[in-house]
Amino acid sequence: REQSALATAPLAQAALGLAAAVLGVVALIDASGLKMFGKHGVPGPGMFPSALSIAVLVLGLSLVVVSIVRRVRNGRGPVGQLAGVGREVRRAGSVWVGLTASIPLMALIGFVPATILLIAYLVLLIERIRGFKAVIVIIAVPVVAYALFVFVLGVDLPTSPLFEGN
Repeated sequence: REQSALATAPLAQAALGLAAAVLGVVALIDASGLKMFGKHGVPGPGMFPSALSIAVLVLGLSLVVVSIVRRVRNGRGPVGQLAGVGREVRRAGSVWVGLTASIPLMALIGFVPATILLIAYLVLLIERIRGFKAVIVIIAVPVVAYALFVFVLGVDLPTSPLFEGN
């Protein structure tokens, strides 16, 4: 059974790679309306989203190619048995559901709380990792990312309209 799951994993990886590539294209189209450079050649608001979109697109396509090459190398051809793929596809889909749910949450409750919920979902429910280190990662990664973007890079991240006092 374990060997069957390993044999079908490239198909799930190819599907995930294709989904990532599509997401990269959609994000690149969306980012194309932003200016790439500001005054004096300084990176503009479109630089980071465009670069990230291209990276997601290239990495997604790379994952598709690598997974197909693995299946061919293992003598199974580009399309083989589909048994066992469902579990990997459901797991990948669960990650996409969590990411998709976190996006509107960022606008509602802010970057840090939404990212804490996303990482907690990934670590505790998807990866099933427990312990003190997991809690540290769940809290530290969003806080460090926020500090990096806001204080070092000067990027405004979503804050919660629920907690703003006017």
